[in-house]
Amino acid sequence: YAESLASSQPTFEPMAAALAAPFTLVDEILHTLTLATLSQHKPDLVLLSVPFPGALYAALRIAQTIKAQNPHITIALGGGFVNTELRELAEPRLFDLVDFVTLDSGERPLLALMEYLQRKRSKQRLVRTFVRESPHPNPLPEGEGADAGTVRYINFVEPEVPFEEVGTPTWDGLPLDRYLSLLDMLNPMHRLWSDGRWNKLTVAHGCYWKKCSFCDVSLDYISRYETASAATLADRIETIVSETGQTGFHFVDEAAPPKALKALADELISRQLPISWWGNIRFEKTFTPELCQLLADSGCIAMSGGLEVASDRLLTLMKKGVTVEQVARVTKGFSDAGILVHAYLMYGFPTQTVQDTVDALEYVRQLFENGCIQSGFFHRFSCTVHSPVGLDPAAYGIELIPLPPVTFAKNDIGFIDPSGVDHDALGVGLRKAIYNYMHGIGLDEDVRAWFSHLPGKVPKPTVGRNRIAKALAQPA
Repeated sequence: YAESLASSQPTFEPMAAALAAPFTLVDEILHTLTLATLSQHKPDLVLLSVPFPGALYAALRIAQTIKAQNPHITIALGGGFVNTELRELAEPRLFDLVDFVTLDSGERPLLALMEYLQRKRSKQRLVRTFVRESPHPNPLPEGEGADAGTVRYINFVEPEVPFEEVGTPTWDGLPLDRYLSLLDMLNPMHRLWSDGRWNKLTVAHGCYWKKCSFCDVSLDYISRYETASAATLADRIETIVSETGQTGFHFVDEAAPPKALKALADELISRQLPISWWGNIRFEKTFTPELCQLLADSGCIAMSGGLEVASDRLLTLMKKGVTVEQVARVTKGFSDAGILVHAYLMYGFPTQTVQDTVDALEYVRQLFENGCIQSGFFHRFSCTVHSPVGLDPAAYGIELIPLPPVTFAKNDIGFIDPSGVDHDALGVGLRKAIYNYMHGIGLDEDVRAWFSHLPGKVPKPTVGRNRIAKALAQPA
């Protein structure tokens, strides 16, 4: 976990080279585990989910092993990375390793795919699925002038499986008692992610706000918003606890809706279902102190949310729909209820100036000082092709840097910001400041001290040193 993970690979060349290289020690272990799993389950169809770029290599090594062992096993690739970065896939070599690539929510494409494999529907009726088509009726064997073929996208439109009916996640067959519990960072929210084990569950599909200009609001995982009843969610929780024996839950929503969380909290309390849970929200005024306390009573231990750039001007430009003072009151309500609060923070947003950054850090300092948040992390803004910024850069005062020809992954895109601010240099101070603030260090210091490495004079914050305290003192 870092301020940025990876840049999109426009071609398959680096991955092809890595897959052609001799096995590493980890590759050998993965190879052995894959063969053992094939022997145990003898599958006809294997589904590989790639949630992030860093998981792609391992997924394709698994596919490589499966095809070498039994080329007749069908392999389908999907998951968050695929849904985000491979939407314009045109690389036929990927299909040497997998047979199908599906986009977005997997239930409907996989039901269609299984019917196709069972000869119950034609290929033309596959849903959101990439396939490779050979130009030859009888493809030539490898090494004899074989053509790699072409990639075709097929999308026979059928209704999605409603979120209320997608079923309960299962961890059946996984050695839950053998996973390592890792403490790799002192950041308390990051520790939650990797220390201990949490059952993953979604309160709602998509985002009910879906307006933030830096977000992939044009994609299904954000744009299609669906909920399930509190009773259904509580039933799923009971089923998962029964299966895993573990009562910790991480709600992995883009932004869990307050109305649904309130209903779920009431349901958990009425059923006397003792769990611990945490999730991600928007810091909006609906989260009153009374609601925060109700959520705590139902087992909520932590909340994360996007403050992004702590600047009302930039929050308006981002279309976040919140103000800094509103965030202060909401986060204070959670903290007073004994709930840990983590703030997602951002720098390098289009038109963000040095003054904006200094002011934002002053706001963050005051949020820590007043006990509103206990954890935070500064991420460098990344422009993606599926976000409002990427789709309409002129509206945000930037110019996109043209991409090279893309046959594989396409997501983040470089841009020219006429402000000319050295955000990399500012990031050094921001990371240092937030790390110290989480340990209660430096909260009395002038925020300009964190940027002492910068050449020239750093502007003084335009934010009053008691701005957050005054906001908290005012009636909501």
